Amino acid sequence: MPSIEHARNAVTALIGDALGHLRGLGLRAEWQDTPDPADGYRTGTLSLDDGTSAREFPAVATAKLSTASIALLPHDSTTILLTQHVSPTQADALSRRGWGGYADASGNASLRAPGLFLEITGRRSRSSARTSTAAPFTRAGLPVTFAVLTAHGRGDRPLSQRDLATASGASIGTVNRVVRALRERTPPMLDERNQLLRPEALRNEWVAAYTALQAEVWPDERFDSGTWPTPSDLLQADLPPGTLLGSELAAVRLGASLRPAGALLHVPTEERGDVIRRGRLRRAENGPIRLRPAFWTSPPADAQGVAPLPLLAADLLLEDDPRLDEIRDDLCGDGR
Repeated sequence: MPSIEHARNAVTALIGDALGHLRGLGLRAEWQDTPDPADGYRTGTLSLDDGTSAREFPAVATAKLSTASIALLPHDSTTILLTQHVSPTQADALSRRGWGGYADASGNASLRAPGLFLEITGRRSRSSARTSTAAPFTRAGLPVTFAVLTAHGRGDRPLSQRDLATASGASIGTVNRVVRALRERTPPMLDERNQLLRPEALRNEWVAAYTALQAEVWPDERFDSGTWPTPSDLLQADLPPGTLLGSELAAVRLGASLRPAGALLHVPTEERGDVIRRGRLRRAENGPIRLRPAFWTSPPADAQGVAPLPLLAADLLLEDDPRLDEIRDDLCGDGR
């Protein structure tokens, strides 16, 4: 069964489980799909009837919930999120990002309407097993998908599998699995010449996958600096060529008007010691300088010292600061 069918089945199952928990509370709960298909999630209408009054809410259902999806999935102050599990931290993020509420497959819910107040928290996910991720969005596949996106963003010709292996550092086997998965999507992401067909959809999925894995796979280290006393000093710093500015510093370098509260550097493993020496860095639990392991050994072509836009979009989302949303949209929106 193609991976897209597995994803659809996972969303269908969680909708059923979430509705089952709501029905167990004495509510009549129904889901009606909207006709327009979406990538990686479903939109619809959630209907709730307590026997006295009936209410309808616009709703979004997704199997995987991350910092990126909380911000990027379409919603307004009335939209209800249905997903597998909402942690207390994610519940706070949903509130900050202006969602109307949520209901999950584990029995947690937060719903508000005239005459309706429902707040159930603390129920754990029924399964601790990680949901398998399609090849383009695994730890091994993300660098390959990133190479596809950055080549498209530069306007380069489509890269061959060998070119993608060189650009990403991945094996040919990994590249072939990623390419095949992107071609077999419904509708396809790549054509037979590796031309990217849906850049915005792929960018959004890449950002969601990277933000979900970052803390585990590419964790930050925090430092104070004897060379760069303020984060903005790094804008003029002499850094190794493979080390790229990320997050707020990258946004400022690209023209955003803001005062960086911290500095994020994407640093290849082999350059970490050099960056520490140049900055006279000292470990500090709340230090303003963060070093994040890069997933490249040589910088993406034409990076010019700044994280490419898909990675910058992920950086800004990981700050989890709604004040950065407009800057992110201005710099990284529309699949650029």
